[in-house]
This record gives sequence, C-alpha cells and structure tokens, in this order.
Amino acid sequence: MPITVIAALSSEKERQAVEAALSGDSDVYLAAIVEAPDQLEPARMDYNPDVIIVSSQFADDQTYGLVERLSSRHPPLQVIVIASVDDSQLIRNFVRAGAADVIPLASVRLELPSSLRLAIRRGERRSSIPTFQRGPEPGKIFAFYGPKGGIGTSLLSVNTAVALASRLPQPVALVDLSLQFGSATMLLNLSPDTTIASLAQRFQGDLDWEGLQPFMLTHPDSGLQLLAAPTRPELADLISTLLVEKVLQVLRNQFSFVIVDTATTLNDITLSALDTADAIVIVTALDVLALRNTQLVLGMFRKLYPSERFQIVLNRANAQFGGLTPAQVEELLDTSLSAQIPSDGQLAVSSLNDGVPFILRSPQSPLSQAVFQLAGALSRQPMAPAAAPAPSPSLFGRLFRFLLGTE
Repeated sequence: MPITVIAALSSEKERQAVEAALSGDSDVYLAAIVEAPDQLEPARMDYNPDVIIVSSQFADDQTYGLVERLSSRHPPLQVIVIASVDDSQLIRNFVRAGAADVIPLASVRLELPSSLRLAIRRGERRSSIPTFQRGPEPGKIFAFYGPKGGIGTSLLSVNTAVALASRLPQPVALVDLSLQFGSATMLLNLSPDTTIASLAQRFQGDLDWEGLQPFMLTHPDSGLQLLAAPTRPELADLISTLLVEKVLQVLRNQFSFVIVDTATTLNDITLSALDTADAIVIVTALDVLALRNTQLVLGMFRKLYPSERFQIVLNRANAQFGGLTPAQVEELLDTSLSAQIPSDGQLAVSSLNDGVPFILRSPQSPLSQAVFQLAGALSRQPMAPAAAPAPSPSLFGRLFRFLLGTE
C-alpha cells in the first residue's frame, strides 16, 4: 500500500518542491494539496492520510496549534512541517507541538522521501511494541557515567544492557541520556524513528507506561528495549529534568533492570539520573586525564551519595599506558575496583562498526566474559553466555544508510 499524503502549503514554491520530491515515487500517493486551513479537515476525512505535510506559515500564528491537534487527536497520523526558514527556535517549537519532522524548504527535495518513511515507521510501531509483565518489586536502575569521553562508557553500558536482556528472563531497558551525541542506536544497529525528543514533544507533565511505550525501540536479537537519544544535537534542548525523572520512574515500575548511559557533562539531567540510580557505575581507564577526572568526580559524588552506590570499572585494564597498573588505580582513587574489563580493540571496533554487540558476536572472548561478570554482579544473578556468535551486517551498507538518514 502506498503512503497516502495530504499537503497543506502556503506558496507555489513549496508546492513545486513537494511535487518534485515525490514525483516518480511509486510508494507515495499525494492525494491532495490544500491552500487554506478550512480545506484541510474535509480533505483529511476524505482521504484518511498517513502523513500530512504542513507549511510553517499555513495558518499563520495558529499553525503550531494546528500541528498539535492533528498529531494528538488522530494517531497514528504523522505531521511533517516544511519550514520557510532554517530557524532552530522554529524547529523546536514545531517539534514540541508534535511534528514528526521539520524540514527547511531548501532541503525538501533531498529529505522529504526518507522523512516520510521514518514517519510511517513511527506510526506503525505504536501497535507493535510488546507489553512486559514483571514482579511486584520495583526494578533496579544502573547509571553508567564516564568522567572523560572516549573511554568506552557507552560501549560498556550497551553491552551490559544486552547481556542482561539476552540472558535473564526479566525485562530490561536502556536509556541513552547522552542527549547530543548518543550512540546506542548505532551500537545496536537500530533506526531511531522514535527518540526521547519525540517523547518530549508530547510530554505534558505526567507520564505512564501507555504513554512511554510507543517511543521505545526493540533490539530484536536480545529483546532489550531502548529509549534513544535525539537524532540531532539541537533537539537535546527539548528534554527537561522533569521528563527524565518521569521516564525513569515509569521504567523502574515496568522493567526489572534499567541501564542509563549518561553524558560526561555533569548537568541537571545527568545528576537527576545519578540521583535516581541504585548503582552508579563509574567507568575509568589507564590514562592520567581519565584518572584525574575520576578523582574529581569521586570527591564530588562522595558528598552526594553513599559509598555503597559506587561501582568503579576500569576499562582496558590490561592496556599498557605509561606503566600504570590496576593496583595503582585503586591506590590513587582510594577504593577497590568493582570490575576490570580487558582491552580487545579488534573485537570492540568491529562490534561498533557493524552494530552487533560484542557479547553477542563473541560471547566467549575475555572482553565479553568480563562484561557478563559485571552484569551478573549488578543484577546479582549468574550470567551464562552462549557460544553462538551473531551474524554481522555490511559496514559499508550501514554507513551508506546512516549518511542517507535511513539509519
């Protein structure tokens, strides 16, 4: 079935751009183009479209309200806005109003076809996300924090989450709170058709599982549920501390284990996740800058949280950097290491490039075994890794799809 589209446009230039973008696309049926607000509702009722393309000036200053009504009252209808100017504040306002995407007029011919398909997938997912049942006890939240970028915090948090989801019967969720440059979707080879920014545009101050569920992505190889970071850095501004608090509260009530990958920056959102966590997994490495930063944050965290909450994980623990050893790290930080993760650059890089978590690709490797042990220690349940590696997709194909915006 082709995607049925109605366009509500304000100018001939917009009309030409939309028609040019969709011409020759057999998967899209442009049912109608309307030029006045009073024509839009009759057209919607006549054609029951999957997507409505709306000019940002279509109803003058009432366009925000129009987009909000369309997106909230007629699910799974998706609304794409064409912005007459590339203005970040205008884009944020329309995303908050409920637009699935906002495309500058100059980019319509290039971006509209892929935007339509992403919008359709977003709508379809609302009826396909599984419902989880778990015991009456509230779940546990584990927040991964790295005081320095580039030390593998996200790679560890994602693989720990997949380890829990693939080996335990209880439901597991992952929240990517690295809001500007989140990598969980790439690490899991998922297309982020919904993100925490999508949720933020619908958020009205309260949240339950029914409202959160459509925004969760499913990792098919493990069953892990993911709330992804925004797809563009500027969309991070949409996420509030209140929203993060509500999300974690709902997930704690719905899932047995919730992994949170936080940003390095100690802003209000990161601190909110750390405040909520049952355990704070601080990831460090054998380099002077990482250890100095770890010292600084430990000094701060010890004033905020009880010491039993901390789990210090030394990543790349067998690497030879300046002669430092794990024993020296423990002495420097004045605490014991909870886990030592060995270095395996070839496995880690190939896992990242192919979007296949290394604990699935090579579960018997020392790197995977260490992560299974970390997951078992956090969950207080034994981990029994399987031996069969997962197939890997083509790196070139994934990179090509990512550059096209379809991954």
